[in-house]
Amino acid sequence: MPCVGELRGLCGLSCRFCEANAEFIMNHRPNLINDLNSLISDAYGLEPVNHDANSLFEFALESVAEPLTNYVLHSVLECSLYPSLFSMRLIIESLAVGLYADRWFGNAWPGEKLSLARGFEMGRFKRCREYKGEDGNSLCNQYSTLGREVNEALCWLRDLLGSNFGIEPMDFIYETYNSLSKPIHAVAMINGEGVLGALGIAVIDNMRSKIGIPPMRTIIMPAECEEDDLVMLDAIHWYALLIRLSMDMLIYAWQSIVRKAGNEELTKTRTSIEEAIRRAEEVYNEIGSRYGLQDNG
Repeated sequence: MPCVGELRGLCGLSCRFCEANAEFIMNHRPNLINDLNSLISDAYGLEPVNHDANSLFEFALESVAEPLTNYVLHSVLECSLYPSLFSMRLIIESLAVGLYADRWFGNAWPGEKLSLARGFEMGRFKRCREYKGEDGNSLCNQYSTLGREVNEALCWLRDLLGSNFGIEPMDFIYETYNSLSKPIHAVAMINGEGVLGALGIAVIDNMRSKIGIPPMRTIIMPAECEEDDLVMLDAIHWYALLIRLSMDMLIYAWQSIVRKAGNEELTKTRTSIEEAIRRAEEVYNEIGSRYGLQDNG
């Protein structure tokens, strides 16, 4: 349907914002675009060579993760930054569902796997982690077993994650997902104390708008990026790197646990993971230096 009437103005405005924002971001945060393109490249470039029509993970990668990595870049270029949080969260959850379904319902076709996994919850990876029993809670056994298998598949990553993030691979994936979950609820607690969520962000933005920080509207609707948006762009940049790392880790885990991939395929994904960690370290230091958050101890 062509843009006519009021839609013509809206579509044209969105296009002008995109062009202006691309120039603004390239002038102020040029590496952000590069890293978003790397996220897209990994999603497409780490597809398995031999397609398995019954794999829900492959379906999630191709039908959800790949288009959403493009949408993250699109939303950033519109300076409509809140949707990018939804998209990045959905990438991780969709791949995790696919890994879970392929691991436990391997002989089923994708539609059946999706039905069998309809009660999937990311939070169970954390809640079931300490579960020790062998009977009475088969569902928790599935999550705790898969979590251990992910950690074992990515055991070579422990030292790198430990020195930079201090947690196990599966915990890192969950915590990345969980941190993105907070803003998409109306009200969400942070460590049982501070309130965030969409309403919390709106309240904070409303208070800060009196000193020049833009209101939440500018991170929901297409807008022209301004200097005040650089803080949010830096946050999106950091999250994009965490999502790239988590996505690549899930791909590697699936290749190891379910696909039993060969050394060449695993090495390719491992290289992407190591590159994602390197970029995360660099951007973390850049952001810390920019806002005076570096540890001087």
